[in-house]
Amino acid sequence: MNISTAQVLLPLLIMGLGIIVLMLQIAIKRNASITVALSALVLGCTAWAAVKGITAGSVEATALLIVDGYGQLMTVVITLAALVTLLVSHRWLAVEQLERGEYAMLLLLASFGAVVLVHAQHFAAFLLGLEILGVSVYSLVAYPGKSPAPIEAGLKYLVLSSASTAILLFGFALLYAASGSLAFEGMAGRLAASSGVLVAGASLMIFTGLGFKLSLVPFHMWTPDVYEGAPTPVTGFLATVSKVAIFAALLRWYESANLGAIAPLTQVLGCLAIASMLVGNLLALKQNNVKRLLGYSSIAHMGYLLIALVVLGGVVPTGMASEAALWYLIAYTASTLAAFTALSALASRGWAAEACNLDDLRGLFWREPLLALGLSVSLLSLAGVPLTAGFMGKFYLVATGVEAGAWTLLMALVVGSAISTFYYLRIIYTLSSGAGEALACVNGDRSLSDALMIALLAAVLLLGIYPEPIMGVLASVL
Repeated sequence: MNISTAQVLLPLLIMGLGIIVLMLQIAIKRNASITVALSALVLGCTAWAAVKGITAGSVEATALLIVDGYGQLMTVVITLAALVTLLVSHRWLAVEQLERGEYAMLLLLASFGAVVLVHAQHFAAFLLGLEILGVSVYSLVAYPGKSPAPIEAGLKYLVLSSASTAILLFGFALLYAASGSLAFEGMAGRLAASSGVLVAGASLMIFTGLGFKLSLVPFHMWTPDVYEGAPTPVTGFLATVSKVAIFAALLRWYESANLGAIAPLTQVLGCLAIASMLVGNLLALKQNNVKRLLGYSSIAHMGYLLIALVVLGGVVPTGMASEAALWYLIAYTASTLAAFTALSALASRGWAAEACNLDDLRGLFWREPLLALGLSVSLLSLAGVPLTAGFMGKFYLVATGVEAGAWTLLMALVVGSAISTFYYLRIIYTLSSGAGEALACVNGDRSLSDALMIALLAAVLLLGIYPEPIMGVLASVL
């Protein structure tokens, strides 16, 4: 292995070795501060190495993984999101008097699974990353173990996710029978010459399994229950890292195998996109629990992202559709993390219950102006208001849809966005109306959560005001 190859593989090596070191540290000497510091160092170094590796070229790590600029960029997004989750969780774990060693270990393992997913170029690696991510998240969702809600959410996610993984595996088996290969590259040519029944069955099962993982309608019913029952920092991780990794892997497969050329598949994806955009937003209208509302909102956002997949392989250049999808993933991650960081800080400080009903946020602008401002800006970004990251994300998706002439999808996007504006503004209105009934406030160090909130707020606004640097990076990796 030469120096250039080692540089490209460095993020995977750092994270893998970091997990081993963390295991040894927990086994030899339990110390919460050391564990959190070591975990943060691993994630920070991985992100730094991935940034350096974006322009370092592409290396095939066996036939299963490809480490290239695309995967490195997604690694940066994943590790930074995991780092924010770790730091947000630090205060919550202290307040709840929970063990931090195992939590940090599970968070790193889940992040490693996500990194494997975004570098996968074969369904064996895809499944390996998916299971490392999934098994770790099951445990994180039920981690506190002190109340029924997290345990119920964890069991529900475990049972339903296991069923979807079984369906996914059956789809892989049919795909192998149809094409004779599980490698992403060049699969479309083999599929075109194989049995239509096998291809249709494989596609149906694979997209059913992935539809569950991405919370697409009609595979979405688990989402609000798990979002509500899981600890708030874990909900933010599940809503961002898990979905970003799975969609990034799906995008690589879809593009590498040229699946956009299969017309029936794009029609099915179009139907899923429209259903997710409309149903997710309509169901969010009636929610008074903020975490459930954001769960239904995430369903709609995954529907928006499917627009990029639908137009791939059509009249739109591949790079343009992929850039729009990756930009939207980055904007969605920053905005959603900002929202859940605010909710986590509020729960840790005692201003809101862990369940976080809308009434808990009443008058928050007069009690916690920074958190209220961060939450408001993140919601405006998710709604697609100008000068935010979310606006630029929807702008690029609309531009891609217009180029492809996907008018039905764009109409659903506009209608869904209009509906979402109502419930996002309802939360913002609640933040500034009345004094509300706060719970007993918990005193403690606020500097870390305030610093994270300022950083995420700046990221959401900067991505919306000055998007050129990120777009330049996206153009270079695709």
